[in-house]
Parts: sequence; C-alpha cells; structure tokens
Amino acid sequence: MNNKKSNKFSILLYIVVLLSIFAMFAGMFYMYYNNVIKKDETNVVVKKLNMLLTFDKNNQINIHGIKPGYGESISFSVENYSEDTIGNYKIIAEVITPLSNMSDENFVYTLEGESESKDTSNRVVIVNETPVPVVTKELGSASITPNNKHNYKFTIKLNKNVDAKKYPKDSLFSLRIKIVVGDD
Repeated sequence: MNNKKSNKFSILLYIVVLLSIFAMFAGMFYMYYNNVIKKDETNVVVKKLNMLLTFDKNNQINIHGIKPGYGESISFSVENYSEDTIGNYKIIAEVITPLSNMSDENFVYTLEGESESKDTSNRVVIVNETPVPVVTKELGSASITPNNKHNYKFTIKLNKNVDAKKYPKDSLFSLRIKIVVGDD
C-alpha cells in the first residue's frame, strides 16, 4: 500500500516538474518575442527604391493626460541602398486623435534632419517650432542620394508657460509618423 502511495506521489511530482518546464519555456519564448521579433516591426523596406525606414522605438506618440512641460521624441532614419537612384520621399504626421479641433500655439513640434553625406543633392526635412496639426499633414519632402542615410528626430512638447486647466487630465492625443516614397 505504501508502494501505491509512493507511485502516485512520483507521478504527481513528474507532472508538476513537466508543467514547470513548460511554463519556463513559454515565458522564455514570450520574452524573446517581445525583445527580438517585435523590434523588427519598426523596419519598413520600401522596395521600389531600395530604401529602408527604421524607427528607434516606434512611429507613434500617444499622450494621455497631457501636462505643461510634457515632451516626447521619435527618432528614425531613412536609408537609400540603391547604387544609382536618388530617392524622393515625404514625411507625414498622421493625426489619429487630435488634442482639440483647433491648433494651439503652445502645443508644438520640431523636426530635425541630418544627412550622413555632404552631397548637395541631398535634401532633408527641417521644421522649426510649429503648432501641432489637428489633421494629417505633410511635414516636408526630401531627396536622398544613393548609399546614404538621413537621420531625424521628431519632438513634440507642450510649453511650460501655459495654464494647466486648459488641458484636462483625461485629454488624449495620438500621432503617427509615416514616410511616403515618391517623386516631388
């Protein structure tokens, strides 16, 4: 009778060990998926001109409960792997959820662009402090020479000197940066 209890205990112990190993592997796969596979989602290959668009983290800013002094940035790059074709592209700010239905001179963005080549055929998009649009807007057009890379930093902020009561705690804002390839 002791032998039967011992066998049942051994079987139960094996089941617990197998379930623990399964849970460990499931957790490792989930961690790998989040850290490796999802990072590749920020890479977009534009096959038409052998161009590669890469976002450092993501291409979207989501703000819930905006406060004066808030600021966030998106860094991205556009690379032209073509050997002989100059690429043209446009940078678009796609407003998903506007902060309000009117532009606000205190809620602003900037776009800094820099080319890794000093070739004068390169044209990057640079936008000085401008009110954030309430609808989707083209930020500018650029040209990129073969075997070159343009680096960008899009920054959005709410100036510190504004009345906090104007921006309720439940305010929501979403904007996505997109690149459209095409001729000027």
